[in-house]
Amino acid sequence: MAISRQSFPDLQATERGLWAPIFLSPILGSPERFVIAVVAATQGDFHIEVANALNRLFHLYGDAAEMALFATEVAISELEAALADEGPGALRSGALVFSGVNIGEVSSGEASSIEQLAKTWMSSLSSLYKAPVGIERAIANTDGESFSDRLPTLVHDHLFVHHPAVVRFFSDEIKNKRVRRSRLAGVSIDFSGSNVVANLATLSRGNHAKSVDMIKRKMFDLIVRRDKEHSSMFPRAHEMIVFSPDDQSPLVTERQVELIRETHEELSEQSRREEVEFVPLAEVPAIGERLANLELRIAV
Repeated sequence: MAISRQSFPDLQATERGLWAPIFLSPILGSPERFVIAVVAATQGDFHIEVANALNRLFHLYGDAAEMALFATEVAISELEAALADEGPGALRSGALVFSGVNIGEVSSGEASSIEQLAKTWMSSLSSLYKAPVGIERAIANTDGESFSDRLPTLVHDHLFVHHPAVVRFFSDEIKNKRVRRSRLAGVSIDFSGSNVVANLATLSRGNHAKSVDMIKRKMFDLIVRRDKEHSSMFPRAHEMIVFSPDDQSPLVTERQVELIRETHEELSEQSRREEVEFVPLAEVPAIGERLANLELRIAV
């Protein structure tokens, strides 16, 4: 039985479209900027999710924030009109003429709806946005007790013994052996070194669907982190490293081998499309050594 093709961040995703962040630069000539909206569009539909906590700008700029709010309102109205006339073609550089507001890089994505696509990226990217209650619950339910994975801790413990110099690059949750309960504070990254950024997850035999869900969500987090570093002069590798049973293992049935192979094909295709490396390995030491080799640039 083949696994249906799925994408980020919703396993029930049915709509694919283009999306882009909308940036506001409150001070002309300054590199400082904020994500004030995310727009998602298809040929027949669009949605603009606007920052709902713009009042935070007053804490930074005082009364000068009034002009930023005015610029946001005008730019969003302008973009709505352009999307209604041109569809996704309106998502191009220079499409907004209001000073200080511009459209960021356009990417493709998939979610249960165009609105969901915009809201999900907005909740991940903007410090001027409070995720609605429904989004908070959906995000919170993807972590914590819904699927417990010991792999990051096991890899951490292996490296603590064999390559202690890289242990500091693990997240605080992993170093302190805590379970991350919510993604509302930002994306979840297990290992963030100087040369490699990686998330770790187990492809489970007994809880296959939930483990695939977790892998996809962790890949989604890597995409968010990678996109934030897109213009970096020193790009890092971004890898989704998965502990996956060897198809020669006597603990794996023929049916499970078939399912694992199908899952590998799907995740590999998704990773190529999203430009994130998918790395299935069958042993915890092998995963630890890969991280150490990439981070310490050890020749293998």
